[in-house]
Amino acid sequence: MHHMTGPLWGNIAIIGIAGAITIGCFVAMFWMIFRPGEKDPRHCKNDILRPDR
Repeated sequence: MHHMTGPLWGNIAIIGIAGAITIGCFVAMFWMIFRPGEKDPRHCKNDILRPDR
């Protein structure tokens, strides 16, 4: 019935690697939102964090 599935440890490795990449992307996203590295207050990245929004 399940002749197309791979070995258990291979599936766990693929899931773990994909999960680590996904978490890394979320960490990078939040890092770039809250610490954009731009010092110019008129930069477009700072528009999303304006106090009046």
